[in-house]
Amino acid sequence: MAVMSVMASRLRFSEDIMDFLPVTDEYKESAGIYSLMSDADKIVVIFEGQDIDSITQAIDYFSEQVPEAVTEVDFSGFLNRLDYIYSHLPYFLTEKDYERLDSIILNNGVHDVLLQDKEMLSMPGMGMLRKSVMSDPLRLIPLSKGAGGQYAGAQSAFMSHDGYMMTRSGNMGFAFVDSPYGSTESSRNAGLVDSLEVECRNTMQQFSSIDVRLLGAPVVAVGNARRIKKDTLLVLSLTFVLLVLLLLYSFPRKTDILLILLSVGFGWLMGMAALALMNRSVSAIVFGIGGILIGIAVNYPLHLLVHRRYTGSVRQTLEEVLSPLIIGNITTVGAFLTLLPLDAVALRQLGLFAAMMLVGTILFCILVMPHLMSRDSVPVRDLPLPQTSSKLKKYATWSLLPILLISLAIPYIKQQPLFDSNISHLNYMTEQQHKDFLMFESLASNTDEPAYLAATAREELTLRLDRWNKFWQEHDAEQLVRTIRQEAQQTGYRPETFDSFCNMITAPFAAADLSDSATLAALWPGRFDSQALNAMIASSLNDNFNYIGIICSLIVLLFLCFSFRSLKIGLVAFMPMLVSWILIVAMMQLFGIQFNIVNVILATFIFGQGDDYTIFIVEGLQYEHNTGKPILPQYKQSILLSALLMLIAMGVLVFAQHPAMHSLGTVTFIGMFSVVLMAFLLPPLLMRLVWKLGRKERIGEK
Repeated sequence: MAVMSVMASRLRFSEDIMDFLPVTDEYKESAGIYSLMSDADKIVVIFEGQDIDSITQAIDYFSEQVPEAVTEVDFSGFLNRLDYIYSHLPYFLTEKDYERLDSIILNNGVHDVLLQDKEMLSMPGMGMLRKSVMSDPLRLIPLSKGAGGQYAGAQSAFMSHDGYMMTRSGNMGFAFVDSPYGSTESSRNAGLVDSLEVECRNTMQQFSSIDVRLLGAPVVAVGNARRIKKDTLLVLSLTFVLLVLLLLYSFPRKTDILLILLSVGFGWLMGMAALALMNRSVSAIVFGIGGILIGIAVNYPLHLLVHRRYTGSVRQTLEEVLSPLIIGNITTVGAFLTLLPLDAVALRQLGLFAAMMLVGTILFCILVMPHLMSRDSVPVRDLPLPQTSSKLKKYATWSLLPILLISLAIPYIKQQPLFDSNISHLNYMTEQQHKDFLMFESLASNTDEPAYLAATAREELTLRLDRWNKFWQEHDAEQLVRTIRQEAQQTGYRPETFDSFCNMITAPFAAADLSDSATLAALWPGRFDSQALNAMIASSLNDNFNYIGIICSLIVLLFLCFSFRSLKIGLVAFMPMLVSWILIVAMMQLFGIQFNIVNVILATFIFGQGDDYTIFIVEGLQYEHNTGKPILPQYKQSILLSALLMLIAMGVLVFAQHPAMHSLGTVTFIGMFSVVLMAFLLPPLLMRLVWKLGRKERIGEK
């Protein structure tokens, strides 16, 4: 333990959520581009009221208190963006644009387009579009079209009032503050957000009719951190009180509780030591779900201590419990080891940590704990199990068939997505922040073109440049230049007005460096959105989830058959896990609950927990059938106690308000209910069928 403690002390912890996502390098690059384009470091200050003059006065007052706040519309950025677009024109044109250009050339429409440009420039307030007309006289990229990226959407959704950025309705004005700490440094952003909230309250005191509030990724990150701290304090308090009460009730001898802590602590240290051998930095999230691992690891000392009450010696306890303990441990460890080949660093670390923790716990239980257990009969209080008649048990068992049929039918009836891949749904936001977020999201939807990720964007941009070169191979660029210059003179332009456009279509176009992420972001504005990133997460989650389910099932099934030395008994032990999984999916569909990137990992834990329960029930049924001695009651006692500890460790998370923590608690309740129900009801029915078939086979042989 001393050596493992020294090794574990060398670990460093990372809080990067990207380590937890089952994603590839392409996703990380695309997410980085999305973060670069979405101004993730900005804090938006919203001023809402009925009077536009009062709103602008409140903005002025706030900017005096916070000099770094930007309150005016940055037209220079808009114009610079237009310059970039027109200097890289081929990358912004679609097939419809070429059809329009081809129509202009074939129908001699240059004159009409230039005349329309002149009429537009003569309108009040259109002088700023002069550069746009000079660079793109044929209007291949209209400002109303999405190729201009977020600027087109901003023009339609917002307006400038005396230099202030406001909504078209005039009831909201905005100021912007850049966080020097980025969007993920919640601890450092907390001070900045606190100071801004103070200035918001001061502004509202000066202007009672104006509501001032904050929005933005740094604000949401700070809110998440605060909510998690409050929920963690609540959850830990409830967990500690309930666990202590349950253990004190079940184990009056305090040394038994110490043995439980020692065995799980030894396993925990072995898991951390194994991580230290493989990694210098470990995701802190791995240890954040340690409560689930404790709920699984505590099974082993619980079974020993509870079973010791019903035996004459420690040696007899080991003889009767050792086989199901080791079988359950190997199948559960095998399930966790299936996480090692996955893409996400944190998932691989979680698989290694969980597997080694369970190995360490079982080693302590079978090699060390017997020497520390009392030689006297250990007092353990039974948990109240409902006593039911054999007739009621029979009805309850056969009711599984309609339950299974209904469970299979529910997903087809509901037909809702099983996965929620939208990461923003895991953020904690107040009701007002959620409304503001949806408002900005709707206003910023500025393009109807599909969203792309980095690799597909590079392919599309390369095709667009090839399309440009092919078009001018098929059309006479020099003739079009002469036509433009002639029509320019006739409509009142100087001949050299459109030289930049003419030089672009006649000279070879230099390809941009698409390997650079910043260049890719600039050439593909508005298309690296959360929808595309979430779609990639959903696809990756689905692939990983299917992989985990299939491999876990095969490992557990094969080892069960090998351990019991019977295909029939192996299938009997495996069926409750399969049926409980169907029941879990059906209940989640029925109550509108979805898997996400956090609670989906519970599938592995619940699977590992379920096979332990089932193995003990099957072992108990075989023992009673072969010896005639009752052993199932003590097995059920330890299973029930383990399930209650697991529910306490994770189920109290349903009281948390943070979405990610709340979803963990909800899925834990559903999962534990399903696996315990199936472990108690299904094996007796199936084992009776196996014994009945065995008797018929023996009679037939005779």
